[in-house]
Amino acid sequence: MHDNSTRWTSDHLTKPGGTALYAAQQRERLRQMADQVQALLGEYQADLEAVRINGDKPFERRLRAYFASRPLANLEKSLRAAVNAVGKLDPEFQRRFVELPEKRERKAEAKALEKAGKSETVNSRSMNAAAQLQGVSQGLQEPTADATGMAATEGAEPTFLGFLEKGA
Repeated sequence: MHDNSTRWTSDHLTKPGGTALYAAQQRERLRQMADQVQALLGEYQADLEAVRINGDKPFERRLRAYFASRPLANLEKSLRAAVNAVGKLDPEFQRRFVELPEKRERKAEAKALEKAGKSETVNSRSMNAAAQLQGVSQGLQEPTADATGMAATEGAEPTFLGFLEKGA
C-alpha cells in the first residue's frame, strides 16, 4: 500500500514549481523504464533469432523474432512518447495559468489607457467641430459680394480662392 504523504496530489502540482518538479521526476522515471525496455528488447530479439525450428526458410527466424518482439518495441515507443508528453506538462501549465492572467492584465491596462485617450480625442474633436461650425456660420453671415460675386476677403482670413485670384 502507498503512503499518502509521498503521493503527488493536485495541490502539489499547482504550487509554484510543482509541475516542473513533477515533470522532471516523471520524465526521469519513464526514461529509465524506456531504456530498460530497449535493452530487454535487444536481448529478447537476439534470443528469439537464435531459436531454430525445423523447416525454417532463410530470414524466417528473424521475421518470427521481429513479430514476436513487436509488443515490447511498442511499449518502448509508448514510454518514449510518454517522456515527451510529460515534458509538455509544465510549459502548458505556465502558459495557461501563469502567463495568461498576466497577458490579460496587460491587455486590460492597455485598453483602459486607449479608452482614456479616446475620450480626450473625442472631446477635442467635438471642440474642433464646434469651432469649425462657428467659423462657417460667421462666414455665411459676413460675406459682402463685390462685382465678381465673390466675397470680399480684405481683413479676413485668406482663402484658397483668394490665393488663386492673387496668383492669376
